[in-house]
Amino acid sequence: MKPMTSIARREALARTARLALQLPVAVSALGMTARAFAQSADFPDKTIRLLVPFSAGGAADVIARILASDMSASLGQSVIVENRPGASGNIAMGAVARASSDGYTLLMGSASIAINKALIKATPFDPQADFTPVSLVAMVPSVLLVPGSLPVATVKELIAYAKASPDTFNYGSNGVGTTQHLAAVMLGLRTGLNLNHVPYKGVDGLMPDLISGRIQMSFNNVASALPHLKSGALKALAMGLPERWLALPDVPTFAEAGLADFDVSSWVAVFAPADLAADRLSRLEASVRASIAKPETREKILTGGNLPVGGSAADLKSFLATEVKHWRDAIEASGATPS
Repeated sequence: MKPMTSIARREALARTARLALQLPVAVSALGMTARAFAQSADFPDKTIRLLVPFSAGGAADVIARILASDMSASLGQSVIVENRPGASGNIAMGAVARASSDGYTLLMGSASIAINKALIKATPFDPQADFTPVSLVAMVPSVLLVPGSLPVATVKELIAYAKASPDTFNYGSNGVGTTQHLAAVMLGLRTGLNLNHVPYKGVDGLMPDLISGRIQMSFNNVASALPHLKSGALKALAMGLPERWLALPDVPTFAEAGLADFDVSSWVAVFAPADLAADRLSRLEASVRASIAKPETREKILTGGNLPVGGSAADLKSFLATEVKHWRDAIEASGATPS
């Protein structure tokens, strides 16, 4: 089996980490902001829809609502978030791919946009040909979650527990082809575990079943899990960050937990349909980047356990190409076949 993290992806993630750690800059220092807003004075002149491929409450939804508020202010028009969960994100992503390339329909995309074409035959879009990258918004580290009642405290203990219960150990994901699904597939291959997959349409259905113990494990995001971690309803065994997160100092990184090169983190980014006019792209890109440059916005994203990034449309285009290859290689290494 190939390593979970290719050299190319390590370099791409390192670049995004450097962006995330940079101090926020004044909007005027973005260079392109004033020019972008002047270039398309008549855009937007009506409401913009930002489609989220998952249900409310997850990282993509939470970050989308933060971003939409900032963009509404900077663009002078409402930016509304519209949740369209289902089909592992393909419903929302397909809708944006088919939408008019006028800039009024946007996507809060995740790693699923890079994954689905290689894993789901019915995927109705090409990730690189059918979208215009606008800006990377944030990295979304995965956290390995188990019910608070499960008698394990470490990844090593979880593996032993799952091996002792091969027919009854179930894990949940936010859908086939999501990073949560693939993370568990990779964990099974890495450790020899026999894990049963229970796909959900989103985190709203998954979390109650995980808390109750109907499923025994999930890779998910901190934003969804944090209240349940604080209450003790869930336990976090490892987190996909280079270093421990200050808000959960007792949770080890995957490397510290014995899973070196186990990188299954996701991300969120704004996309528009293909062939978006350059002046409209510039204005949307400027609006997103201005939002991510605001200290209060960065703090909100960080509080949810995610890393604010930002960056140019060109940066996101290059990052997406790396992600498409990384996940295609990971899927091939897993032995999974398109369904």
